[in-house]
Amino acid sequence: MSSRSAAGGRIAVAVSGTGSNLRALVAAARRAELGGDVVLVVADRSCPAVGWAEEQGIDTAIVPDGDDDGLTEALDGGRPDIVVLAGYMRIVGPRVLATYAGRILNTHPSLLPAFPGAHAVRDALTHGAKVSGATVHLVDATLDGGPIVAQEAVQILPDDDEPALHERIKAVEHRLLPRAVAHLLAGAVAPPTAGQRAVRLDVDRAESAVPVPRRALLSVSDKTGLVDLGRGLVAAGFELVSTGGTARALRDARLPVTDVAAVTGAPEMLDGRVKTLHPRIHAGILADRRLVDHRRQLAAAAIAPFELVVVNLYPFAAAAERPGITFDELVEEIDIGGPSMVRAAAKNQASVAIVTSPDRYPAILAAVADGGRVSDGLRAALAIEAFRHTAAYDARIATELPPRMAAAGVDLPDEPGLPGSADPFPSSLTIALEKVETLRYGENPHQPAARYRRPGSTLADGPFATDEGPLQGKALSYNNVLDASAAAAIGRTLRGRACVIVKHTNPCGAAERDSLREAWEAALAGDPVSAFGGVVAVTRPVDRATAEGLASLFLEVVVAPGFDDAAREILAAKTNLRLIVDPVLGAEGDSQVRAPDPLGAIRTAGGAALVGAPDTTADDPTSWRVATTRGPTDDERRDLDLAWRLVRGVTSNAIVLVRDGRLVGFGSGQTSRVDAARQAVDKAHAISGADSLVGAACASDAFYPFPDAVAVCVEAGVTAFVQPGGSKNDADTIAVADAVGATMLLTGIRHFRH
Repeated sequence: MSSRSAAGGRIAVAVSGTGSNLRALVAAARRAELGGDVVLVVADRSCPAVGWAEEQGIDTAIVPDGDDDGLTEALDGGRPDIVVLAGYMRIVGPRVLATYAGRILNTHPSLLPAFPGAHAVRDALTHGAKVSGATVHLVDATLDGGPIVAQEAVQILPDDDEPALHERIKAVEHRLLPRAVAHLLAGAVAPPTAGQRAVRLDVDRAESAVPVPRRALLSVSDKTGLVDLGRGLVAAGFELVSTGGTARALRDARLPVTDVAAVTGAPEMLDGRVKTLHPRIHAGILADRRLVDHRRQLAAAAIAPFELVVVNLYPFAAAAERPGITFDELVEEIDIGGPSMVRAAAKNQASVAIVTSPDRYPAILAAVADGGRVSDGLRAALAIEAFRHTAAYDARIATELPPRMAAAGVDLPDEPGLPGSADPFPSSLTIALEKVETLRYGENPHQPAARYRRPGSTLADGPFATDEGPLQGKALSYNNVLDASAAAAIGRTLRGRACVIVKHTNPCGAAERDSLREAWEAALAGDPVSAFGGVVAVTRPVDRATAEGLASLFLEVVVAPGFDDAAREILAAKTNLRLIVDPVLGAEGDSQVRAPDPLGAIRTAGGAALVGAPDTTADDPTSWRVATTRGPTDDERRDLDLAWRLVRGVTSNAIVLVRDGRLVGFGSGQTSRVDAARQAVDKAHAISGADSLVGAACASDAFYPFPDAVAVCVEAGVTAFVQPGGSKNDADTIAVADAVGATMLLTGIRHFRH
């Protein structure tokens, strides 16, 4: 049985059929929207509506043929404040009219005074009317001629038949009638003045006395948690307004739902592109209920506000990643109504809670239970989250569409940021990043930091392009991510079974060998002191032998394409060691190299943001030019190739020394190239001995401005050099190499890394 509201208004409803309007009134009463309860249902015959009312615990009475005296006495027994004729198929008599004058409401399925009588829908269709509607009016002695209280148009569609049009009109009646009842109970329906038939709405009375319904607008692509949310909202007294698949999912769970089309009075248009873009939706979202004038305008327009808007958008990102999707299909995945509702609700966060993530559902249900409200602070936080949500959504669309348009054959103009333009950088660049985790701290303990990823990025972009975490070990630190990224980037350039050890983003050891364990041992021999606490990347899945070697030294992170069971068992003993899977490591062919994204490298500098393409283009050693009299031997060419691949991962100014497929020395971050050369030679001598550089290969990330750096390496025994060339002193540098019978190759490309 329905509970009595605080206002205590008593409503009697007269029925003859199934009672759909009766059910709408009872539902509204249970949501405390009417200011009263249905206390009596009367009928002129036995009908489904009476049976339903009895099931609900509502008093009922049957008055055969609607006898005037019998109906009056039955109504008097219920002591109603107002009487509603809801599909009652009898004309009420003079005694009922006199007893309840000005307090009887009736619904009629047309825009009265057009098409009165019992066949209004059929008559409208027969006459070719383009518009019909629903009318709620006060009942007097005239047939369907009493003063109109509320009225709303319903468009007649070309393929409408009588049942289809009647159903759409009923949907409007189910919203219009409860509102009219609430107005009449609240005393907001002013009677006609002398000589007039029209009633008027007392807006001030309606604004102050009519109960404000609890309404939630739900339209979600992600149905996670939807049914539980709907159930909780209904229990908290909310009306659920929804459309499309969301409404179907709620109905399938046997939850009451009001279709958006019943609120707007208009069916969906243009294959669903237009359904929520309507004043009855957006006024309900945007009305600032702190403002009396806004409340008065809603009352005058008979629009109920929304307390809660739950929207998540068409899955554009998922569609963009779907293989084979056409450009037109992708465009259809761009949500219009959703972002409009999200932004409107977020703007009006003072009155509306906007929810864009299922993760928020439990907090919302906890807030609205037992008549509670979402707090000001939570509404504000939800609004910020919503604006970030739509900004990221639009940013992804703006990034995805240009290349799709070009691929679809759209003739794009030569403008900055468009495919084929001479300037690949747009005039405005919005980059949406998805948070993966908050890090313990940044580069230093006093600096906060977090890790984000670019939407749509994959493991081809790097081992941290997804939200996958380590296989084992404690949480990654800021510096771990930097070093592991550097190790993976260098590791992706290595061939065969190879290993690189990185410290502070620079390789302190690297080698290519016949087995992974041998590669680890050779890389470690390059600088066993610096390797302590380092980060390792290998190009093959880690096996038992390699794991035993790795476990012999304190390491922060190991990055590999995989770890076999034996390796996992051994490394599990190193509980703080992070294991990162990068399936691209060691991959052959195109999977190793992607065309550089011109917007793919971003860093801040002095308040600016520098945007460019990352240095990921593969080098072609066959294009290198021999500048000296002697060309390289096969062994020298192999070492030069490895040295050149390593030097692009070293901080400039950079010099890398390689011998027998192993990094033996490097100089990094020096302010002069000759100092970098001296550092590399000294490091090789200190760790591997004076003979380690005899016959070694040297790579320089940029040209030699003077011959002095080459001379330092030649004196140490280096016999092969690779460098970009392009200095005005190239001839002098080449001459130093020629003088001792060394060989030098020019690549024509440099690899600065600042």
